[in-house]
Amino acid sequence: MLKSSLLILTLIFPHFHQYSYSQATKANRLQEVMKKYHDFNMFDGAVLVAEKGKVVYKGAFGLANREWNIPNRTDTKFMIGSVSKPLTATLVLIQVQKGLIELDKYLSDYLPEFVNKPAAKVTIRQLLNHTSGIPNYEIIPDFFPRISRQSFTRDQYLKIYVDSALLFEPGTRYSYSSWGYFTLGYLMEKLTGKSYANLMQEDIFSKIGMKNSGSYLHTQVVSNRASGYDYTLGDYASADFRDQSNTMGTGDIYSTVDDLFAFHLALSDGRLLNPALSKEMFTPGINPANYGFGWFNKYYKITTTDSVFSNFHLGTTDGFISLMRRIPSTNSMVVILCNSYPTDFFGITNNLFKVLYGQSFHIKQPAHKVVGKIISKLGAKAAVLEFDRIKKDTANYYVDWISMNFISEQLLGMKRLEDARVVAENNVKQFPDKDLIMYTMGMVYLSLGRKEEAIVHFKKTLAISPFYETAKVKLKELGISTN
Repeated sequence: MLKSSLLILTLIFPHFHQYSYSQATKANRLQEVMKKYHDFNMFDGAVLVAEKGKVVYKGAFGLANREWNIPNRTDTKFMIGSVSKPLTATLVLIQVQKGLIELDKYLSDYLPEFVNKPAAKVTIRQLLNHTSGIPNYEIIPDFFPRISRQSFTRDQYLKIYVDSALLFEPGTRYSYSSWGYFTLGYLMEKLTGKSYANLMQEDIFSKIGMKNSGSYLHTQVVSNRASGYDYTLGDYASADFRDQSNTMGTGDIYSTVDDLFAFHLALSDGRLLNPALSKEMFTPGINPANYGFGWFNKYYKITTTDSVFSNFHLGTTDGFISLMRRIPSTNSMVVILCNSYPTDFFGITNNLFKVLYGQSFHIKQPAHKVVGKIISKLGAKAAVLEFDRIKKDTANYYVDWISMNFISEQLLGMKRLEDARVVAENNVKQFPDKDLIMYTMGMVYLSLGRKEEAIVHFKKTLAISPFYETAKVKLKELGISTN
């Protein structure tokens, strides 16, 4: 017991720091924020911070390629995942300006492939703001291990979802749909006769000087492109493969922090869109997402009493995480491009904005990193015991439920089912109001052959989020009706 306790102590390094604004320049403080996250194995990648239309800070951390020990640079190219969606939305609105597309016309008005299909009367506007009712790929249980790794022509991929029933009457509520954005890319290709990649290059990248961005396919050789990694149980692993042919319009763009800053400036000064369409893009949509055209449009809390309007988007794809947040009123923005997954994307960007707004910041040790290290050395039971201790030390540690859930998902993927069960059961106890926690618990029980307990937790998932489609799919597979 004493030996185990000593080993736990050697694995844990509780560090935090309260920074004084008289100690350094703003750029130095931003550097300190990012170095602290990097030291906690929470950030490998590039970052850019701008204020009043000027770059205040750029930095790069960690390795772009671990096999060859090549460091990240500020001009390293990263896959940006769903941060591609603001670019796709902008490209659609440019076609609206050209008169090729009307926002309130139906898909069936443009594409014969949608005539007499469930989405025939979905409008372009509804695709842009995720109110179409077109489901997301999670409705296919084995989408990621099977479909996401295959190469498709556009027509082949469309056939995967074109006959899917809508989740609701179009325009009545919000539900995020990458298939909806693939449809927008498909529409533009059909109407213009150009590939999405070429159209993006002509109408956006070349016009505003995004020289290091493009639409990626795995057969391409792209200089200075980072590799993606997962941080798993105290070490790094190469991320799974995904064929980007099935992410056109939704997440196939690679870019740099400088190029995304150029995109921000072009949206700010009206070089890409006229004022009317810009206004629509940044108008909050249906609650709770407030998604406009390609952006979540929400107030960002600066202090406990003050907030400022912002536009942001998160992107995740195998081994990569990105987050871009704009503050239009001060022409400020923060973008992080990370090639190690997972990370505290909102925590990082929030602390960077605190520096911009002259506030002190407090960076704590991530509890899930401690848990992962202990699992790798002593197993899940010892890790859960340590988690119960450090979660009370709120001065030095923070708990992120998404990252804790990711650990149980990783263990499940590694077929370490008992360890996955121990962590998932602790997560259920700690975070009983989180739908994803309940769903992962159901998946663990299902893998253990504990069908009845799996059903209970899939039902709990739906009790928290009635429109959680993958939980409905699992229950249907288990013979349980959700009607």
